[in-house]
Amino acid sequence: MPQASTGLSPTQVAIVTSRLDVGGTERHLARVLPELKRKGIDVTLYLMERGGVLENGLIEQGVRVEGPHRDWPNFLRWPAATVRLALWLRRERPGLVHFFLPRPYLYGSIAAELAGHRRRIMSRRSLANYMQRHPLASRLERLMHRRTAGLIGNSMAVVAQLEAEVSDHQKLALIHNGVEVPPPVTKTERERMRRDLGIDHDALVIVIVANLLHYKGHQDLLEALSLVKEQLPTPWLLLAIGRDGGIAAQLADVARALGIDDNVKWLGEQPVIERLLNCCDIFVLPSHQEGFSNALLEAMAAGLPAIATAVGGNVDAVIDGESGLLVNPKDPAGLAAAILRLAKDDLLRRRLAAAARDRVHRHFSLESCIERYETLYKAMNEPIPKRVSEILSLAPRAAPKGKLDAST
Repeated sequence: MPQASTGLSPTQVAIVTSRLDVGGTERHLARVLPELKRKGIDVTLYLMERGGVLENGLIEQGVRVEGPHRDWPNFLRWPAATVRLALWLRRERPGLVHFFLPRPYLYGSIAAELAGHRRRIMSRRSLANYMQRHPLASRLERLMHRRTAGLIGNSMAVVAQLEAEVSDHQKLALIHNGVEVPPPVTKTERERMRRDLGIDHDALVIVIVANLLHYKGHQDLLEALSLVKEQLPTPWLLLAIGRDGGIAAQLADVARALGIDDNVKWLGEQPVIERLLNCCDIFVLPSHQEGFSNALLEAMAAGLPAIATAVGGNVDAVIDGESGLLVNPKDPAGLAAAILRLAKDDLLRRRLAAAARDRVHRHFSLESCIERYETLYKAMNEPIPKRVSEILSLAPRAAPKGKLDAST
């Protein structure tokens, strides 16, 4: 087997993930990679399968995108993609390979082994509860951990799980998600947006941004709304934004059975959600597990009071009662109480919204996130890099202090 490459190569960093469809990790990469490119990091995005909806936007911003379009039967999808990646790594010899998402990490690590590439790191962006259903994959992942130089979590909960999986904790580090804080939307702009979208100017609009998957808790939210539907201000509306993961029809049946189907709009996948968030009053994330939700940060940055379950990275983002409300997972009654509390208290909504924007600015800015990646990549491309925990312990963790203007 060829020896590992040493030193820098023309491609400093190869980011490896699956299709670039709309999802938390995909939106994260779509934000971060162009900024890293502008900072002089020679980054290539290698996709195990081309054709995702966010792909062209990155290419237009000058990010090099590589990887195969699927031209093989479904059962050969990942083995074929692994061979293609191994050939690409052997030809390109990037200085560092960074894997995102579980399957690209497992199959990509195999490809890296075949190509003789040793300098690699991974980012885990969700809790590993899914591994309980896949014991073989779990064992393989732990084996790959031994041969991976750095394991990056995006929340304290994710890092804690990684700590339980490896004995060498110097491999571990934290890079929180980061988002931009947009200027506040004026009342006139908000009303115009509502008119354009056919939403009553006085409607109470609740929004959830999450792909339609069981663990995202959509059914809990529907049940919660049914418990307080008679007590909510009228009219009220729930906007559900996210790609169907196979349960859309089931959720529509639940809403119909609960008598709230006229109050729910299923908007599907939306590449740009900022405009929709600006039309809403309350953001809800009722997930049963969560690494660290970009959608939650986006809602907070947009000035929405947020209700989230106290799981995973949600507790990193939201300080209960200060920058949002936390509730127990799988508890429709508790969720209903929190929704009703915000629906009936405009002053509380405004206070939480202002604090949420300020918290994102201080602790989860896009600038801070990018600086940590930049620090990591430059250090890992040194001939003899430091350990990942040492590299990122010295990197900035938050944007400069300063109060945001929260007025609207």
